[in-house]
Amino acid sequence: MSGLLALPPWGWAAEPQAARMLDLPAGTLDEALKRLALQEGLQVLYAPSVVRGRQARALHGRMDVEQALRHLLEGSGLRAIRSAPGTYVLREVAQAPAPAPAAAREPDPPPRQRTVDMARLEVIGSRIPRVDIDAVTTSPMTLIGRDEIEASGYQTLFELLRFQPGMTGHHPVAVAADGGPNFQQPFNIAATTSLNALGPRATLFLVDGRRVANYGLTSSELGGLTDLDVIPLSMVERVEILRGGASAIYGADAMAGVVNIILRKQQDGGELIVRHGQSGEGDAQEQRVSLSHGFATPRGGNGLVALDWFDRDALAGDSRDWHTYDHSRHGLPDWRIPLGYRDANLRLVRLQCGNAPPAIAATCLFDPARYISLQPESRRTSVYGALAEPLWEGTTFELDLRYSEARQALQNPPFRARVNLPAGHPDSLPGGSLDYAYFEVGPVRNRNRNHSFDGTASVTGWLGDWTWEAALSHHANVVESRIDGLVSTRGVEQSVFVDRYRFDGTPNPASLLGMVSPTFALDGRAQVAQVSLGFEGPLFSLPGGPARLATGVEGTRNRLVHEPDARLQQDDLALGTPKRALDSRRDGGAVYAEMVLPLRKGLEAELAVRYDRQQGYDSRYSPRFGLKWSPWQSLTLRATAATGYRAPSLFELRRPNVFESQTFVRKVPVVGDCAVELEISRDLAYCLVDVGAFENPDLEPETSRSHTLGFVWAPSADFSLSFDHFRIRRDNEILAGNAFDDVDAFPDSLRRDALGRLVAIDSYFENTGRTDVRGWEAEMRTQLDAGDAGRFSLLVSAHHTSSIERQSWPSAPRVDSAGYDAPNTQLLASVQWLKGHWTSTLGLRARGPFHVTGGDSALACPGYNGNRCETPGRGVVDFDLAYTGFPNLRLSLNVRDLADRDPVNYDTRQDGYNVAFDDPRGRFFLLSARYRF
Repeated sequence: MSGLLALPPWGWAAEPQAARMLDLPAGTLDEALKRLALQEGLQVLYAPSVVRGRQARALHGRMDVEQALRHLLEGSGLRAIRSAPGTYVLREVAQAPAPAPAAAREPDPPPRQRTVDMARLEVIGSRIPRVDIDAVTTSPMTLIGRDEIEASGYQTLFELLRFQPGMTGHHPVAVAADGGPNFQQPFNIAATTSLNALGPRATLFLVDGRRVANYGLTSSELGGLTDLDVIPLSMVERVEILRGGASAIYGADAMAGVVNIILRKQQDGGELIVRHGQSGEGDAQEQRVSLSHGFATPRGGNGLVALDWFDRDALAGDSRDWHTYDHSRHGLPDWRIPLGYRDANLRLVRLQCGNAPPAIAATCLFDPARYISLQPESRRTSVYGALAEPLWEGTTFELDLRYSEARQALQNPPFRARVNLPAGHPDSLPGGSLDYAYFEVGPVRNRNRNHSFDGTASVTGWLGDWTWEAALSHHANVVESRIDGLVSTRGVEQSVFVDRYRFDGTPNPASLLGMVSPTFALDGRAQVAQVSLGFEGPLFSLPGGPARLATGVEGTRNRLVHEPDARLQQDDLALGTPKRALDSRRDGGAVYAEMVLPLRKGLEAELAVRYDRQQGYDSRYSPRFGLKWSPWQSLTLRATAATGYRAPSLFELRRPNVFESQTFVRKVPVVGDCAVELEISRDLAYCLVDVGAFENPDLEPETSRSHTLGFVWAPSADFSLSFDHFRIRRDNEILAGNAFDDVDAFPDSLRRDALGRLVAIDSYFENTGRTDVRGWEAEMRTQLDAGDAGRFSLLVSAHHTSSIERQSWPSAPRVDSAGYDAPNTQLLASVQWLKGHWTSTLGLRARGPFHVTGGDSALACPGYNGNRCETPGRGVVDFDLAYTGFPNLRLSLNVRDLADRDPVNYDTRQDGYNVAFDDPRGRFFLLSARYRF
């Protein structure tokens, strides 16, 4: 249960409210308003001093919300002013003109045309609801409201969140390249984000305050992922972001923060939204149709049904000139790959690319970037329903159901490998090898089908002044991944040694191509079932107001199923890693308690503690302390300190991406005796060992400590400034390594035979890492009423990471990587102008420069980069325009990247752009029409 705290956005047009049967007992006005707000899903905003000491009459009968508020406020000297759909602000009614102008109360402004105000309601970070409008939360939070979502022009949750300051986007193209270009296994097509450079496993994603199932397949590099694209933006009411550790309140995964996605629950009448977009190049087209309808039930409840259809075209890798391995335009090397024969010393002696397309055949220069999709093809259909029905006085039953089906397709470069052809093969080179790309079986193509189901049933009610909620939920994500264009190890061996597969351009029969490149299949399913019971209410009085307590218990059951086909289980994927069948379950539980203590006027403390226990792991307490102090009405100082505990998820019981092979390693003391030894001299010898990897079932939990310290200054309703410093330290990080990284950290890496001789070196995941992140974030908002010229709003929000100190294992040096390979500064700014029926917004999304790495030392710039060791910062200007002059109709135009500037990236590993921060489409136009009926 969450209250909403905010200054209301400017002017909203009135909308009719449906009459419902209401029944509230007499009591204090404060409690009556809270009950009405909770029962009807409202935001009733007021300062505590406004209602202190006032009483409310009993309320019984069929009436709409505004009638109910007038009834409760009768004789109180207050009135409720509607500032947004479902949002009311209490104002005192002036009784008579005051003698002095300074004491006169300004009349309420006439209703204005609705603006797309980017004000963020501060709502999460506590299970205790708040209704006082002047409250400031102890942790920095942001909220992206429904109108900001609608006006932004973003089509997916991933797009909306990836550009938020402090967020890192994990694009489907990057997720599909799991493990890097040397591993041909792009099974995953998922999109997610993370906070504060700590990766997805440190950011907790919730839907309506509850956990949801992760994407059904595991990412070897990132672990479990929350696929944001399975939730249509048209069904989202708001997105709440809590920055900083919150494990004590929401659970173990909330080390870096929480993203809470609130779905729409009610609506007056119907709404139809139609959108069409395309890039300035005429490609990357997308269409969306969303239909929703709200209704009232005969018993006084309400419901909502919604349907969303989304279609997005793929953006091919060769559709943008800057997307290439050839970086010579920046004075950097041309990394296109020459295909052909190499001698025993791996020197290129003859070009050969017999099956290459004409554009490549002339030079045999293979440019993988031209084949990597910049944007996957996507077809999505989603349905959603929400129902709230009163059972008896003070008790309500709620049911939410959502189903989504997505079909996506993504392309990667043709499979490329070094082939050692046997003597006597017509295409062989004696003593040499052939660098070859399998153009004849086509680019690697992933076809992915994703089903997502979420259902929650809950009952809420009152016990005196206390509220309670019991809930049961089930969430599932099912993925079917099919890949064409990969190569079978056994198929290559059979075709080369027996059937004489040709590499010189001679056509190979279809049966032989099918043997070399069969379809690989991998299915996965993730499930989360939850049951919870919670209570919230007042405990005792303190000088600053009543102390309140929220407490409850939660139980979860997680399940992860992987079903790879026989070829994947038998390690038949060339240059890939074996997949194993999996059907794992884990139960867990938690008990939590949270208190808000108004110690005196202007001073409030928050205490929270959570006890988590996961099957197979020790239990752990996670405490959190928050404090805020307002020495003046316009200034609030705030601070938090918290700890976190996160047991390894089912997604992390995996093996690292290591291609199984053999290699020679130098014989040093840590190696000891070898099963196969090559002695060069008395002082120099090498061991021939197998290189592999295994899963570690004995991983331990990660832990964290976090702190925030900041202030909020709001001298008027039209201006606010906030600044917060944060620090998050995560210990016992789960990282991959082997004995040559740190033999003490990875003692099981050296595999020996029965005689104690070394035969293999294996990599595995272990709790060896430590990351310490520090930084600050700031935000300034102001509004100006220019009379006949309209109203102006300005927002500037910045995030800066001062340091990212990492240590991979105890013997490794501590390295500060802030500003390396990714920018450490992000900025979001906008200027909005409202006049009449028109609303226009000019926005800026900017990121700072970042250093290029890739040398022998941890942060060294490659020598071939010369003096281009820092990729310059980049700013993107957006423009939004909306017109609401027609009844019930809103027309809008959104233009992303107005200047249409090509991205610049001096990191030659990233194909000309940064997939986490740059939008490859360039200038993009989106036309939208919304009609309410």
